[in-house]
Amino acid sequence: MENSNENIKFGICPECKVRYNDSSEKKLYQCPYCKGWFCEKHVEPKLVITWSAIERTRDRILKEKLYEEWRKEGHHPCSIWTMQYFESLEIKEKEEREKFLKALDNIEKRKKSNQYSKSLEVSKRKISPKDVAIILMLILLIYFIAVRNITISIFILLVLALIAVIFR
Repeated sequence: MENSNENIKFGICPECKVRYNDSSEKKLYQCPYCKGWFCEKHVEPKLVITWSAIERTRDRILKEKLYEEWRKEGHHPCSIWTMQYFESLEIKEKEEREKFLKALDNIEKRKKSNQYSKSLEVSKRKISPKDVAIILMLILLIYFIAVRNITISIFILLVLALIAVIFR
């Protein structure tokens, strides 16, 4: 972390004092987020989160990210950085969800344009039970992805694959 001379002073690092009972004076650097003063080892921020909060997290991927952050050696718990971390994570998830929904829309548009050209050739036909099942499963899949329930989403993908194999 880069610091100018105005962001450096000498004193006791609060993290060293609490964690190692080290009250020696050191060169301290200012955290750009919380503005606290820490030694070189602890100036980098980490999440303010408890082990039990991580354990209660249902999303497996998020849980692994939180464990990784929690295990970081050194660093100091920083509430400002924690808020920014989760805000950026939420923005990334929203962008990924939008990309996924946009891709689904593109697939639907292609199917509609193909269906329109086919409908000129073929008279009206009834929607098959297979089509209804696939549409319902896709709707459920989109819903459970939106609410971030990975387990059910994977189950629905497996059912869709099974339907595709059965109704070939």
